Amino acid sequence: MFEPRLAAAALLLAVGAPTGALAQDDTELEAIRRQIEDLRNNYENAIRALEQRLQDAEATAARAQASTALVQEQAQAAARPATPAADPAVQRGNAPAAQQSAFNPGISLILQGSYRHFGEDPGERGVTGYIPGGDYDLGERGFSLDESEITVSASIDHLFYGQATLALEDGGIEVEEAFVQTPALDHGLTVKFGRFFSGIGYENQQHPHTRDFLDPSLAQNVLLGGNFAMDALQVSWIAPLPIMVEIGGEIGMPVEFPFEDSDSSKNGITGGTVFARVGGDIGLSHSYRIGGWLMRAENRAGNAPILDFDERFDTGSSTLSDGHTRMWGLNLVYKWAPEGNAQYRNFKLVAEWYQRRLDGVLDTDLGGALDSGSFEATQSGWYLQGVFQFLPQWRVGLRFDQLDEGSYDLASNLNGLVEPAGFTPRRWSAMLDWNPSEYSRIRLQYTRDRTQERLTDDQIFLQYIFSLGAHGGHRF
Repeated sequence: MFEPRLAAAALLLAVGAPTGALAQDDTELEAIRRQIEDLRNNYENAIRALEQRLQDAEATAARAQASTALVQEQAQAAARPATPAADPAVQRGNAPAAQQSAFNPGISLILQGSYRHFGEDPGERGVTGYIPGGDYDLGERGFSLDESEITVSASIDHLFYGQATLALEDGGIEVEEAFVQTPALDHGLTVKFGRFFSGIGYENQQHPHTRDFLDPSLAQNVLLGGNFAMDALQVSWIAPLPIMVEIGGEIGMPVEFPFEDSDSSKNGITGGTVFARVGGDIGLSHSYRIGGWLMRAENRAGNAPILDFDERFDTGSSTLSDGHTRMWGLNLVYKWAPEGNAQYRNFKLVAEWYQRRLDGVLDTDLGGALDSGSFEATQSGWYLQGVFQFLPQWRVGLRFDQLDEGSYDLASNLNGLVEPAGFTPRRWSAMLDWNPSEYSRIRLQYTRDRTQERLTDDQIFLQYIFSLGAHGGHRF
């Protein structure tokens, strides 16, 4: 009875065993195939990821190279004295910039003019207690064609860049700057030689049409005479650091400063300067520059008149000769533009402080008798100004100027005859300008001038500035 059942079971086992083995083999093969497919997919994904990383790296390298080239181009442009008509942030089109490359050399013409209203006669104005370092020129009443400029500039070859700026005013032509410099030297070095505005200070390097106000600051005008220029050699060095660090110096002959006339017996080496600047960015929206400088020059003077003394002490003629002028100063520039985009809104704050020590021989008839003796004056001045662009074509600015009366040191035979005026010259200025493009500017300015004792002068200026032709980059 059990034998048939055992036989059937044995038969089933004999048939089912190979079937189970086959099923097990199929499952294992399917698992192997899945593993191979998974490996193939992972390998292809890894290849695609590596290819994408390679593309991203190449794009990043290209952007870095383009950014480096742009920074180098901007640095070279900043090293060249600017010759634009204006300095608004907005730029409307690149046609003039494109035309610049079509000229060798590049040529630009700056047209400036103004209407000036004075409450007091500008021809009889002075600064109480101060011997000007240059012409304290307020201009004339009414309409006038102000200083216009012709600038010719070009890269001479792979080593040299040249520029000449001629000032046209009152039917005369004056060479403001004419120099050659080497923007491509290694190790951050730049050499400049010829006639140029000295690198001291901030405002001193600006041509009249690039200023934020119609006139220079009071301290700049009285102590340095508008722009302190030199026939000289300048060497500057930019350190290879994460922030901008520049150190430089100049040696040569100041141009008509301090005072004019008389030649030097020192083969043209009558003055020198040293300066240093540090600057950089603070995040995306802020940037700064801090500078300091020293200057020493012989007084190239043959009896320069001291008109302020004559007016205050009712003398016939007081003159200063020989001696030296020593000056030093500090300056700060701060700029803000949201996310670094200055097209719509931006703000600039500038502060400068100057001190001058002037000595020489004073000849005077103070006290009713002709007398002569040593003379030394130590005086200082400063200004603070801010300019805010609140719309793409509109800016508003405010400036405060002040000079300190300082002190005089005279020879014993002159003591008591000349004393400080006991008066602090100061001035407020407010301006509003409209800039249809970077090549044109219309400015309205009001100044309340209290630089002369017992006199307050309300001044109103309307100025236009137009640029024709190619022009270089703007300074910081």
